[in-house]
Amino acid sequence: MGDFKRISLAMWFKQVGGACRRFPVAVLLLAFLSCFLLHLNHGGAGKVDVKWCFFYIFYPATGALLAVSLQLLTEEFKNRIAAIVTQAVVHATWLGVSLYLAQFDHFSVPQLVAVSATVVTMALSIFLTCFYHKNDDVPFWNFSQRVFVALMAGFVVGVVLTLGLILFVQSLDWLFGLTFKDSVFADVPSVCMVFLAPLLAMSQFPRGKEKWDRSMAGYSGFVKGVAQYLFIPLLLLYLVTLYVYAAKILFSWQLPVGWVCYLVSASMLGMLILLFVTYPVQHEQASSFFKSVMRWLPMALLPLLALMSVAIGRRLSDYGITMSRLYVLVFNIWCYVVCIGLLLGRNKRIWWVPASFAVVLFLISVGPQSIPNMTQRHLIAQARKAFVSSGIQRLPMTGEQYDAWLASVDGKIAASIDAKIHYLQTYYDVNVTCGLLGKDAVVGVASNSDNDSGGVTKPSINYSNYDLIKDVVLPKSYTRLTVVEGDLDDLVSRHGSNVMLAMRGGASSAEHLFEFDIRQFAGCDKERNHGTDVEPLVINNDDKTLVVESFSVQLEGDSIVHIAVSGLLFSN
Repeated sequence: MGDFKRISLAMWFKQVGGACRRFPVAVLLLAFLSCFLLHLNHGGAGKVDVKWCFFYIFYPATGALLAVSLQLLTEEFKNRIAAIVTQAVVHATWLGVSLYLAQFDHFSVPQLVAVSATVVTMALSIFLTCFYHKNDDVPFWNFSQRVFVALMAGFVVGVVLTLGLILFVQSLDWLFGLTFKDSVFADVPSVCMVFLAPLLAMSQFPRGKEKWDRSMAGYSGFVKGVAQYLFIPLLLLYLVTLYVYAAKILFSWQLPVGWVCYLVSASMLGMLILLFVTYPVQHEQASSFFKSVMRWLPMALLPLLALMSVAIGRRLSDYGITMSRLYVLVFNIWCYVVCIGLLLGRNKRIWWVPASFAVVLFLISVGPQSIPNMTQRHLIAQARKAFVSSGIQRLPMTGEQYDAWLASVDGKIAASIDAKIHYLQTYYDVNVTCGLLGKDAVVGVASNSDNDSGGVTKPSINYSNYDLIKDVVLPKSYTRLTVVEGDLDDLVSRHGSNVMLAMRGGASSAEHLFEFDIRQFAGCDKERNHGTDVEPLVINNDDKTLVVESFSVQLEGDSIVHIAVSGLLFSN
C-alpha cells in the first residue's frame, strides 16, 4: 500500500521529465514521428513524395531505438566528449543509411533482410550494451527484466489510453451529435502509441545504482512455480517425443523429415527461456533443482541437434540451397555452440547467449557475405553453369530460346534449373536473372514437385498487371480511341506460346482479333517486377494498335485456364 501512496501527479511529471533529459534524441525523434503521422492524417499524404515519406517514418522510428541504446551505453563513459562523439558518429552513419534506403522504390530481399536484422540488433542492444565488460550477469538479468516490464507496461497504458480516447470521441457523437472526421480517430494512436507509450516506458528504465542492482528481491515466486511445475514438464514432454522419434528412425533406418527441425528449435527456445527465467535462483543453495535441470538440459539437447542437422542436410541434398534452409543451418550451428558453452561454463554467464545471437544474425544478414546475397550468387552460378555445359554459347536467352532449352535437356536438369530461376524471380527480382534470361521467359513451368518422387510437374502459374498505362496520347495516325476488353476460358489447344483473343468494345461491340504471346505477359507481370513500372504492352494488328491496360493469365501445365485482357484500341 505504501507504493501506491507515493504515486502522485508530481512524481509522474518528474519521471517523464527525467526520461526527456536522459533520452533527448529519442524523445525528439518520436515527437517528430508523431507529428508527421498527424500531418499525413490531415491531408499531407499526397503532398509528400513516397520516398521521403518512407524516410520520415523509418528514420525516426529506428533512430529512436538507436538513440536509447547509445544513451544507455555512453552514460557509463567517464569522458563526456567521447560519449558525445560516439553518439554523433553513429547517428550520422544511420542517417546516411536511411537516406540511402529511401532512394529505392522497393526493397530487394537482401535489403529487406539486412534492414530487418539491423533493427532487431538495435532492439537487442538496448538490453546488452551496458553489460559487455561485466563478470556478473545478475545486474544484466535485473536490468533486462525491468526494461521488459517497463516496455510491456508502456504498451498496455498506450492501448488503454488509445481505446479510452477513441471511445470518448465516439461518445460525443452518440450523446451530443458532435461529428468528427475519421482522421481524428487516427490521430489518437499516432500520439498515444507512437509518442506517449514509449515515453512512459523510457521513464521506467533503471538508472544509476538501480541499473547495477544485484539483489534478488524482485524475483517472483509465482514465476518460479510456473517454471517448475508447468514449463519444465512441457519441455520434458517435447524431449521425450523427439527421443522416441529418434529411436524410430534408427530402428527403421530412415532419414528424418523436415518438421523435426521445428520441434528441436522449439525445444531449444524453451531451454533458453527457462535458462533466463530461472537464472537468479540457479546458483542458490536452496534451488538445487533448477541447477540440476539446467545442467542436464544442454547435454540432452545435443543429440537432438544432431538429428536436426541430419534433417537439414537431407533438405539441402534433395532440394538445394535456399535462404530459409541456410538460416536454419546457421541457427543449428549456433545452438551447438550455446549448448556446449553452457555445459563448459555451468550456466554462470548468460549475457553472451543473446549477444552472440545478435552478432551472428547481423553478420549473416548484412553485407555481401550475407545469406541472401550468397544464395543469389550460388543459384545464378548453378544456372549459368547448366546453360553453358549444355551448349548455350550466348546469354541471356530469349523466352523462345529458353522454351527450346527446357525441351532439349534432361527433364530433371530442366526442372532443377527452372525451379532455381523461379525462386530467384519470386524472392528477389526478375532483374537479378537478366544476365541469364530475358523478361519474356516463362519460368516455373517445369519445377520439381516437392516430394520424394522427384517427378517433374506443370504447376499453376499466374501473370497479372492492372496498372500498365500511366498517360496516353492519341497518335496522329489514328482518329478513334475505343476501350476494349476480352476474355477466354479453358483454352486447351494453342499455337505454341501464342493465343488469339477477340477484343470487344465501343457502341458497335465489334470484334477485333489480336494475337498475344504468353511470354509478353510474363515480362509485364507485376509481381515478378515487384511493383516497378514496366514498358507498355503494345500489340499491332494491321491498321489497329492495342495498348494493354490490364491483364490476367492463369496457366495450368500446357493449357490456359483463363485469360482476360483490357486496353485501349487505336484505329481509324
